[in-house]
Amino acid sequence: MKRLTLLFFILLLNQTSFGQTFSIQGKVIDKVSQQPIIGAAIQIEDSSPVVGGITDEEGVFVISNLKLGRYTILIQSIGYKNIRQTEVLVSGEGKNQINFEMEEQVTTLDNITISATNDKDASNVMSVVSNRSFTIEESNRFAGGLSDPSRVAYNFAGVTFSAPQDNGVVIRGNSPTSVLWRVNDIDVSGAAHFGGGNLAGAGLISIYSANVLRGTDFFTGAFPSEYSNSTSGVFDINFRKGNTEEHHHSVQLGILGVDLASEGPINKEKGSSYLINYRHGFIGYIGKLSGGTAPNFQDLSFNLSFPSKNKGQLNIWGIGGLSDIETPYKKYVHEVDDEDPTDIKLKYREYDQDFLDKDIDFGMGALGANYLLPLGSSSVLSTSVGVTTNLYKNNTLYFEQDADTLNTGILHPHEQQQNIESKVTFASTFTTNITNRLINKTGIRTDVIQSDGYAYKVDTLMGDLKNRYEGNLQAYNANAFTQFKYQLFHNVSVNAGVAVTKFELVDEVSLEPRFGIQYNPSENITLGAAYGRHSKREELKVYSFINPNTQKVNDMKLSKSDHYVGSVKINLSKNIRLTTEVYYQELFDVPVLQGTSYSFANYTTMWEANAPIVNTGTGINKGIDITLERSMVNGYYYMLTGSLYDSKYTDDLGVTRNTLFNRNYMATITAGKEFVVKGKNLLGVNINATYLGGIPLTPYDEAASHQQQKVVYKENELYTVKGQDEIWMNFGITYKIPKKKTIRTWGLDMQNALLTEQMNGYKYNHHKQTIDEDKVFFIMPNFYYRVAF
Repeated sequence: MKRLTLLFFILLLNQTSFGQTFSIQGKVIDKVSQQPIIGAAIQIEDSSPVVGGITDEEGVFVISNLKLGRYTILIQSIGYKNIRQTEVLVSGEGKNQINFEMEEQVTTLDNITISATNDKDASNVMSVVSNRSFTIEESNRFAGGLSDPSRVAYNFAGVTFSAPQDNGVVIRGNSPTSVLWRVNDIDVSGAAHFGGGNLAGAGLISIYSANVLRGTDFFTGAFPSEYSNSTSGVFDINFRKGNTEEHHHSVQLGILGVDLASEGPINKEKGSSYLINYRHGFIGYIGKLSGGTAPNFQDLSFNLSFPSKNKGQLNIWGIGGLSDIETPYKKYVHEVDDEDPTDIKLKYREYDQDFLDKDIDFGMGALGANYLLPLGSSSVLSTSVGVTTNLYKNNTLYFEQDADTLNTGILHPHEQQQNIESKVTFASTFTTNITNRLINKTGIRTDVIQSDGYAYKVDTLMGDLKNRYEGNLQAYNANAFTQFKYQLFHNVSVNAGVAVTKFELVDEVSLEPRFGIQYNPSENITLGAAYGRHSKREELKVYSFINPNTQKVNDMKLSKSDHYVGSVKINLSKNIRLTTEVYYQELFDVPVLQGTSYSFANYTTMWEANAPIVNTGTGINKGIDITLERSMVNGYYYMLTGSLYDSKYTDDLGVTRNTLFNRNYMATITAGKEFVVKGKNLLGVNINATYLGGIPLTPYDEAASHQQQKVVYKENELYTVKGQDEIWMNFGITYKIPKKKTIRTWGLDMQNALLTEQMNGYKYNHHKQTIDEDKVFFIMPNFYYRVAF
């Protein structure tokens, strides 16, 4: 690592740069109607003389002759709330086309207005609390983010990972399986490489690159009624449009892989554009050379935009990814040092996984189209259609060794699993400014889902494969919602709505009210409160599981939860904000295995159920989240977060236990500094450090474990032992060098710089006949070089 860092800085010192200026091109539109705002004034904050521009009849503006760096932009227009957008990076990489959405302001008879907006709040006009937006630039900047929205979210209060090697998102003690992912208005699942294996709803890294992202709205509770099928939180992701004026391309080479991107106009006169990104991983080749685990991946993302002056705008987009992991059984090693014959290295096969030869394949694809049609000057109709599909396939063999000092033996079938889930979606949303005080969003969403899968597994190591699950299901899900936002007074707004969900395979209709209120006692203080009922269905294959008592499928309901959130936001200065939120979440109708301690609140992945599934489970998540954040202005930023929480569930036996994700407390510091070098280049240093309470563990029965030659846990004491606290740290370094025709970037994104291990339970050592700690170690040093031209 020291040599790698030294090489990094030597390369920086050998670079020369040319004087170069850049421009920002953007569009200002109405947040509700999506119509262009003419005559809006755009200004670079603190520029002297004033640097800025005015939007034309299409709402477009251009600010030219800017140096490489970061700017704060002010946008003003009569009748709208002012916008102050910080952290706008001008780098000449073709991404400086920015859309700004302005919200109408309400003026009382006394001409009193609340006109400030915060660029960290979600763009969704119906959201009151527990929301955050982040941009493509933050996705690339935050240390350890790996350009993945999931990993970026770990910086926020109340959010952490389920395991260091995956990108599962644990929000306020909830399982990653209960998070909703929406991409370009289509709900997707499994949009991660190596997803669906150990943890449903998570993988190693997202399938789409951050290069295609416009922005992400992230919700952690009591979210608006347009989002359904989630009891935890929501990622609402939108792809950006390609550059409409000129072509830009980029090539990035790094330890993680190669990343190729291209964008530009299709027809300049009509304003149509394309954006495409392809990635191919290298870590699989590294794994094969070392004789260990070889994870391979590749993906493709694109967005095609076709605007029309009179007939709206059509976007066609897609994502697709293939990945696989080959893990050979462990080889016995006997090495003698030639210089010191007494130095002998022996490596035996010790644990169950050392005897397993795995070949796992993953696949995911989504194709969608969205049509945005303005209706008059104050309304818009958004209609989307899409198709998504997910594949998981596992073929595992068991190595019967001839001897523990030999690498010869027989491979026996051990486990075979496959599941393909596909979905066709139609969604339509009508948004309108009924008056300048009253906004309404109303829509429908229908899904036709199909699942086809099987699971075979042996009872004993040398046994024959037995059918554990086989199913082919098709079902529909229908959802309708409406929500109103009313500006009751100049400083008080109220949100109220309802969602209705009907899932074909459950005999119920879920009615889900949502309510929120926001009060500004002064310009720098915002108080908010919200309530929401939310429901969620399980993976479709779970509805094929047979009840062993009735030999029929289980009679299941939707999981549900009630969210209660209170929020206080204080602007300590124009760049620093303190946010405090308290929350209480009550879960009910949670699926559990009858007569056992198993609950879907801890759901990782499931391929069979050896007991009836019933909806008698409950749960409580409660806590407080605190965030102190300074925007990236004058070259530096920081974000300090802290969370105290308790996450409990009650099983079918009536016993209340810690959930698998109940760490009780966490604290995170995220910070960065940028330096202008030689007056032209940009050096960025970023760090992220997190202190986490230990994960709940289950004690084992030592006598039974030795007797059965495997770890036997005390199920009646599930999650009663607290693991050791953990400290995780990531850091990143970037150096941007503007050339005459290119922008070159050297970077290092280092995950787990402290080499932390996570305790994951216990494993049986067959060679030593001992019970050892099972620790997970994951490290990812991504050193890369990028050229944009």
